[in-house]
Amino acid sequence: MSVEYPISNHPTPSDGPAAGRRIARHLMHAAYIAAPVLAAIAALLVALNAGATIARLLARLGADPSGQALGGAATVGVLALLLAVALLGQHTPTRALSLIYLVAWLPLTVALSAAEAALASGLAALPALASIGQTLATSLAGLALLPAVTLAVASRRADSQNLRGELAHYLASTQKLVLLAATAGASVAFGLARGMPVEVAAFIAIVLETSFLLALARAHEHRLHAGALAAFGGVLALVSVETISTLANLRTLATLATIGEMAYQLTPAAGLAYIVASQLVQPARIRIRPTQPTQADQVADQVDADQEPAYSLNGHGPK
Repeated sequence: MSVEYPISNHPTPSDGPAAGRRIARHLMHAAYIAAPVLAAIAALLVALNAGATIARLLARLGADPSGQALGGAATVGVLALLLAVALLGQHTPTRALSLIYLVAWLPLTVALSAAEAALASGLAALPALASIGQTLATSLAGLALLPAVTLAVASRRADSQNLRGELAHYLASTQKLVLLAATAGASVAFGLARGMPVEVAAFIAIVLETSFLLALARAHEHRLHAGALAAFGGVLALVSVETISTLANLRTLATLATIGEMAYQLTPAAGLAYIVASQLVQPARIRIRPTQPTQADQVADQVDADQEPAYSLNGHGPK
């Protein structure tokens, strides 16, 4: 006796649009899993290519194999470290400083890679780019110390949980550092353009910058320091303007150049006089004025007085 099973009219799960939707869900799930892996592989390949390009540039400049490897680590490796700290770090000052260094380190890496490409292809139309790349490559060991040291110092700063405030703080410090370095170089170039020995020009630049920093740190203590800040800042401004005008072959003012030369020569004596004078003056005392009670304080005192229980002389409270 044979048993007949009825044929169902309902489609199986493998038929029709349901199967297509299920396959699409599997494909989307696989894409979500594979996308981060593919992105990481692509970023790794790009980083290795940039590191190899910079290593070839250093080899072209005569660096040994260890120097080539360290050069690639000092550019691409530092860039990856800064990116990891900026994205994954929990300390706000360190993240802010990493973002600032990222803005500077990415063009540095791109410039070194472009310089190697220009030198390898023999392009004569980009001599300035090749020169910039060679200059950066020779100073790469010192430049890599900047993020390593400053990030370690920033890690000891109290966390304010304010990324914009920390960015403003470090950007202001960076602006001061860049301006001081630029004015120091302008002071050295100012002396060299007038036939001074290198050591003399460097000595005057150090005295000028140190005096300016000392006056900047103590400007709030006495009028002497505020006046010294304005005086040394004026000398730095004159020297910088005259140096840029000379190097750029721009029209200069003879009176301005004469004043700058006189102030430049008097810098060591002026710095010594400022040090001596700063030891003879006393810092301004901060006067603390007694604060007057505000209207809100008076109202609060009256409310407290009204809430206190009143007692009469016979020991009975008010009726």
